[in-house]
Amino acid sequence: MEKQEILNRKILLTREELSRKVAYWNFKNRDIVALYGSFDVFHPSVFKLINYAAEKGKELVVGIKPDAEIKNEKGPKFPVYNQDIRSKMVASHQFVSAVYICNEGLDDFLRLVKPTVASCCKHASKNDQKGLEIVKEWNGKVSIFTGSDTSVDDIISKYKE
Repeated sequence: MEKQEILNRKILLTREELSRKVAYWNFKNRDIVALYGSFDVFHPSVFKLINYAAEKGKELVVGIKPDAEIKNEKGPKFPVYNQDIRSKMVASHQFVSAVYICNEGLDDFLRLVKPTVASCCKHASKNDQKGLEIVKEWNGKVSIFTGSDTSVDDIISKYKE
């Protein structure tokens, strides 16, 4: 199998594709971790975040915040990279089992995946961090990554100086 094909198979474009993957992992009794974020600019802390989340279970599903939501939160110049490019960047990490663009929002993503652990970075919005709490409905845990020493906003502000 070609490397590009392997990468493309990790990116799940429909709810049905994600649902099938989740059903298979549940059948195999594999703990699923859901990681949510924009992943707009890859920097060392993003790799630390993915590694951190991957340590929490057997399968790591990354939910990508859609372009429209980022634009709404951060302004018209964002995202720096569109959701398709961001999905491919995240999928290229070997610890990532699947990538899903969360067009229906965080709540829908988490209810579909029903992870044992839901995670995001400390730089995520307070709404996103609070949104992870839904996993407690099925006894899931929330894990906020605090080991980040930089954010996209930090990087962009350095270029503006």
